Amino acid sequence: MTPEALVLQQTPIITASYVMQVIVSLIIVLAIIYSIARFLLPKLKLPTQGRLIQIVDRIMLEPQVNAYIIKVGKKAWLIASSNKGIEKIDRVEEELS
Repeated sequence: MTPEALVLQQTPIITASYVMQVIVSLIIVLAIIYSIARFLLPKLKLPTQGRLIQIVDRIMLEPQVNAYIIKVGKKAWLIASSNKGIEKIDRVEEELS
């Protein structure tokens, strides 16, 4: 056997520095996944399509207070939503497309 082969047989393949590199890499990957899930995904605002109910427009009035125009069939309503509840404000008479 060559001297290099004897050295490889005597040293372990998995060393403490290798384990530390794997752990640090795992922490970095988990931090990237957490950052994407926490900050990027909520900003995408993926629209949901319903057959009967549509959200025509939405505006943020204050933090945790939103106003929506919701259309059901040919009728539309202005609705306010907050962390305390939901309230119908008025029916919208204009034709919405």
